[in-house]
This record gives sequence, C-alpha cells and structure tokens, in this order.
Amino acid sequence: MAEYICYLKKENAMKAEDALRKDFDTAAKQSITVKAAAALGMKLDGSFIFIRGDDRGIAHCKELIKGFVEKAVEKDLAHAKREIEKEEDAAAAGMGGIFG
Repeated sequence: MAEYICYLKKENAMKAEDALRKDFDTAAKQSITVKAAAALGMKLDGSFIFIRGDDRGIAHCKELIKGFVEKAVEKDLAHAKREIEKEEDAAAAGMGGIFG
C-alpha cells in the first residue's frame, strides 16, 4: 500500500478535503485522514492529510490537492504520520475489545 502525507495551512485544509471528497471515482477509494496539527500535539496552525491506497490513487489525490499543499519539515511530517497511526491503532484495539 502506498502512502502520502502533506501539510496544509488552516485556510486551505477544508478546500483540499473538499476536493478529495468530491472525487468519487478515485479519491473515494483511498484511505484519507485529515487531522489538525494541534490535535496531534504540534504547534502549527494547519492540518495534515494522510492518504493510503494504491499508487495510481495516491498520484491522483496528490494532483487534486497540489495547489493547497505547503512545504513542511520532514520531521513534522514523520511526527504527524506516527501520531495518526497511533490514534488509528488505538481505535482499532478499542473496537477489538468491543467485538473481540
């Protein structure tokens, strides 16, 4: 599975998310997570979009949001990815406890 994470300024996060949500053919088939940087414990005024899926789908999603993406420090991207994955793992473990 391919992955892509990027940073967006606060004013562009909703626009990028909207562009992805409107694409029912390709983007809708990818796993897309949008998280505010503050919710991930970061002192940035924006959001991260983490996309997982097939190579073609990721490339298409990147094309849809390229006008909204900001340059980001690699360590910020890595931290955001780790925190998002941690939250998803915790949620999955919780569901296992309910349905286990």
